[in-house]
Amino acid sequence: MSRFVLTAIGPDSYGIVARVTAALAELNCNLADSTMSNLSGHFAMILVIDGPAELDEKTIYRSVQSRCAELSLLVDVKKVDEISDNDLDGDRYIVSVYGIDRPGIVAGICDVLAVHHANIYDLTTRMIETESDLIYTMVLEVALKDSLELKGLGNALDLKSSELGVSCSIRPSDSDEL
Repeated sequence: MSRFVLTAIGPDSYGIVARVTAALAELNCNLADSTMSNLSGHFAMILVIDGPAELDEKTIYRSVQSRCAELSLLVDVKKVDEISDNDLDGDRYIVSVYGIDRPGIVAGICDVLAVHHANIYDLTTRMIETESDLIYTMVLEVALKDSLELKGLGNALDLKSSELGVSCSIRPSDSDEL
């Protein structure tokens, strides 16, 4: 088995996911992991794909491009080694940030997380327009290998959020159960 990462970005349109995944299914590929989002009218996806050992990047690329030619997608495919993130795993927490939009919010909060060895698993931002302001929201899912770091991280986030003029909270992540 071979593992690949496929990225595709382009103007949002109906059927992008259907076309890309159909091309992958024809190649006998399985989606191991994925994230997809509409970002200001552009669709972006990152897929981790498991496929037959003899499959290569060019074959995947050509298959996806042939199915999606008229969609103006920018597609990239890279073969990757099996990677284990066990060294970065730990207890999961949700960090929520919101406030008046300004440059540096993401950089400031993420710097604090890095200093406290919090691994970011997911980060989503949105702008919310009110009558008078643009409100910036950010939600992160992070992992702390040592839960004893939580109090120090919480204090550091409080200090940084005060400097940035935003509100910030951290809470345990609820487990997803199917």
